[in-house]
Amino acid sequence: MSLNPNGSQPQHETEEISSRDSPELVVGCRKSELALTQTRTIIAELKQKLDPSPTFEIATSSVVGDADKQTPFLLLSKQTGGSDVGKSLWTNGLEKDLAADKVQFLVHCLKDMPTTLPPNFLLGAIPEREDCSDAVVMRSDSGFKSIDQLPPGSVVGSSSSRRRALVRRNWPHLKILECRGNLDTRLAKLDAPDSPFSCILLATAGLLRLGLGHRITQRLEPTVFPYAVGQGALGIELDADRQDILQLVRHVDHKPSRWRGMAERAMLRSLQGGCSSSIGVWSSFEPLKENDVADTARDSGTLRLRATVIHIEGTSDISSEDVSTVQSDDDAEQLGISVANMLLSKGVRDLLPEHV
Repeated sequence: MSLNPNGSQPQHETEEISSRDSPELVVGCRKSELALTQTRTIIAELKQKLDPSPTFEIATSSVVGDADKQTPFLLLSKQTGGSDVGKSLWTNGLEKDLAADKVQFLVHCLKDMPTTLPPNFLLGAIPEREDCSDAVVMRSDSGFKSIDQLPPGSVVGSSSSRRRALVRRNWPHLKILECRGNLDTRLAKLDAPDSPFSCILLATAGLLRLGLGHRITQRLEPTVFPYAVGQGALGIELDADRQDILQLVRHVDHKPSRWRGMAERAMLRSLQGGCSSSIGVWSSFEPLKENDVADTARDSGTLRLRATVIHIEGTSDISSEDVSTVQSDDDAEQLGISVANMLLSKGVRDLLPEHV
């Protein structure tokens, strides 16, 4: 099986023109309906905050992760090197367009972004984060209201090794089967008359963004079912030399979301984990009271990060947590590194996949 990125020309979708005299910017994303919806949302926010607003156009490109919907994700990630290399299945086709200046910035799901970006690319902004939790979606004809109610032997669908490990840990009487594809594809697999699945697990944020909140049967509590690094957040990637684009996208940057995301990513980078690693997190940010900080530290706050590494079979897990006052990206990343070092000191490498 060839895993070379698709080199086809990007397909363009023209958005509403804001001003004939303003510059045109091309924004890149994947071809899925979720990716398009997320990109349109970012464009709409930028149009509200910029006066005059540029004209925006969306260019979609194929990525290897979308093209191969049959190979189980864990195997697909191993075949490409695992860890960040595996995550690049969802980004490198888009980054080729960015490097060639066919697009001026990219909109990703943050959890799909490698924790180390290609040279001269940077994470320019993280907009305000959506609900980070995982959602249980039952079959449309199901009478069950919670995964806890499912009888022994019921089948749960998921392609995520983190979710599979957490199901094995929390509900060992249930079975797990691979369920890959775009969100609508997975819902169709769930609802098919011959479906083996009693329920599937999806990110709450994706369902909400597509107006499918009514399909959510249950939102899993992150303290019991920790979410993926970056889940619920978007990441805007751009060329580090384009300071004009950086200043533009910073209009949708949300510092609490940014610092949470950066701490989570620094932790994962330090462990060299990735999509195929059963690592879950929970983070929070509490702004400092205005009368407790100087003007120079007005955006300061208390950032808390908890990370859990679960054995792929759900038989054991190791958690660590730390908290820090942050007022910069470096502060947030140092917190993530601290949590990673705490995990490493507890022998967490024994729980990580062999390729990590």
